[in-house]
Amino acid sequence: MKARVKATSEIGEVLCWADCSHEKISMYLENSVCDIPYSDIEVISIDNTTDWQQVRIQAAIAAMQGILSDEEEVGYACSEATYKENEKHTIPVAVARFAAACADALVEELKQ
Repeated sequence: MKARVKATSEIGEVLCWADCSHEKISMYLENSVCDIPYSDIEVISIDNTTDWQQVRIQAAIAAMQGILSDEEEVGYACSEATYKENEKHTIPVAVARFAAACADALVEELKQ
């Protein structure tokens, strides 16, 4: 989705909501990402096709941040990780795989 900043007339790509209350959005403007109050932008185009890979990536990042913010969640992610034979068991791999699994589940649910 593209949006225009009302004060400057700059046009940028909306990346995601910057907070859960939907009061701010993250926009890509002039080679940087900015958080801007929703009331300060005007949506100018909406792409009706969903880039599910991008949704998956953003969901995995959010899941990983949530998992890493809680020691118990890290432990759970590590306990649920599956590894290939002779593959080294590490916390980052376990957390990344768990976050990706959460993202995959979310994408499947959203596609319905």
